[in-house]
This record gives sequence, C-alpha cells and structure tokens, in this order.
Amino acid sequence: MQLKALEYLEAIYKYKNFTKAAEALFVSQPAISAAIRKLEDEFDIKLIIRTPKKVLFTPEGEAFVLKLIPILDELRSIEADMLTKSRTQVKTLRLGLSPTAPPDIVHGIYQCFLPSLSDNEEVYFDEGGAYYHISKITNGEVDVAINVIPENISEFPVASIPLFKQEICLLLREDSELAKFDKIPMQMLSSTRITSLGASSYLPKRLELEAAKRNIHLKVASKHLHQTSYIEEILLGGSTGIINVDHNHVPRALYAHKTLVTRPFQDPMFLDIGILYRKDGHMEPLTKKILEFIQDSAKHSP
Repeated sequence: MQLKALEYLEAIYKYKNFTKAAEALFVSQPAISAAIRKLEDEFDIKLIIRTPKKVLFTPEGEAFVLKLIPILDELRSIEADMLTKSRTQVKTLRLGLSPTAPPDIVHGIYQCFLPSLSDNEEVYFDEGGAYYHISKITNGEVDVAINVIPENISEFPVASIPLFKQEICLLLREDSELAKFDKIPMQMLSSTRITSLGASSYLPKRLELEAAKRNIHLKVASKHLHQTSYIEEILLGGSTGIINVDHNHVPRALYAHKTLVTRPFQDPMFLDIGILYRKDGHMEPLTKKILEFIQDSAKHSP
C-alpha cells in the first residue's frame, strides 16, 4: 500500500473528479487511475465507481477514505515538523525562466517569494527557451519552469499548466521600414532578413510552420543560442526577429533596449504561457510551494 496512492484516493474523494484531483496534485490523470486500480487489486475490493458524470465511492471505499484522511493529515503534520527542524540540509529549487516570462509574476518571485524562504532554502534560476527547459526538466536538472507551452508538449515527459496567452510579434529597430506599419502582413517576411533563436526555443519552429502554411520562404540570416546575442544582432545588424509579447507589460528581455519595438502580425498568432514540470515525478515541498505561488499570482495578474 503506497502512500502516494492513498493521497490520490483522498484527492479524488475531495474533488469527486479524477481530472481535478490530478491538477491539484500536479500529476497526470492516467497516473492517478493506475494507482487506484492497483490499490483496488491489492485489497480485492472496489473502492470507486466511475460514471460519465461523476465519481462515486462504494460503501467500503468511503469507510476506508474517512479513516484514511486524519492519518494522512497527521503524516503531513509530522513531515512539516521534521522539515522545520531540519536546518542543516539545504533545499534547492531549480526554477526555469523564459526571458519573456510575465514580468508581474517574475517581480513577485523576487519581491515576495524569495524573502519568504527559510535560511536553508535557496533558488537556482536557469533562463532559456521552452525546448531548453523541457530537456532540463526531463533530465532532472530543472524542477519547474515558466515558459511557452509548445503545441507538441504531449511528446515529452513534461506536464504543463497554461496561465496566459502572449502574442507573437516582430522585434525590430524603431527606425526600420517595417516599424512604420501598425500590423505586419506575413508575406513581407519573404523579403525580410530574419535572425532566429536556436533549437532551444519554440518560437522559430512556430514561425516556420506558419510561414510554410502560406508558402513563404524565410530568409534566416543567423541563429543564436542566447537572447543577448539575438537582441544585439537586431540592434547592430539591423535584421528582424520575433518575440512573444504580453501587451500589459514591456517584455523583460527589452527593458534596457528602448530603440527596439514590437509589431503584431496582420493575422494574429498566440502562444500559451504557463508552468512546465516533470510528469509523474516526486515533488518536493519547495517545488509545490513555487507552483502554488505562481498559480496564485496568475489569478491576480491583469
């Protein structure tokens, strides 16, 4: 009888819904279903009745979970108490940030989350593109990331929680010819020198897909692994790039570059921005803490 399966059962009883229980525990729905089936097989007792509209507990299942809840509460209390007493072991959160992560959430992390940490808790920041963070999360090198959620996210062992949408825009110098337009027809890209972020970013792939749909051949002049050299190429080389923009804020990547501007496309394109984390992986208390903080911050974001 695994503790994780018991926690899954408790969440299902609370929400009466597998999907909501999975979201609350930051695991996939199939993982919860498999754990409950294993629990039922272990006892050879039916605990849950699944119907199209809701989840029902059998009399045996309800009696079991009602006895279980106070035990789990006590175990969580013991765990919290021991973690509080454990001052010697440093707990590290490895947090991935996109250069275009929503500024108000990032500010909240710096101004509220970091000051709330205990002396034995620390945060390691790792900035990069979506595919970079997906690789890092898959390899166990990053716990949580705030980044673009690619449309093919299901191909990776990474779960996601969408929070916002951001628009894909051209990034260019304010004195360039394209900056004179309020909105850019994508056909203009066929005669525009494009600089691109490398394979670690989802943006180039998305632009290539959209251009291919319209039979547009992109003139990619250079590719960059890092945002700094990418922006320098646009500033100094005069080429054009792309960036995902939250129109309520200046993108964090552009704070120090007042001569750069963004222009939306005539046919708008949007990206999902949210949380990325390892699917079905063990989640430390500090990881749960930042996930809850980010989601709470998103609720109060404009």
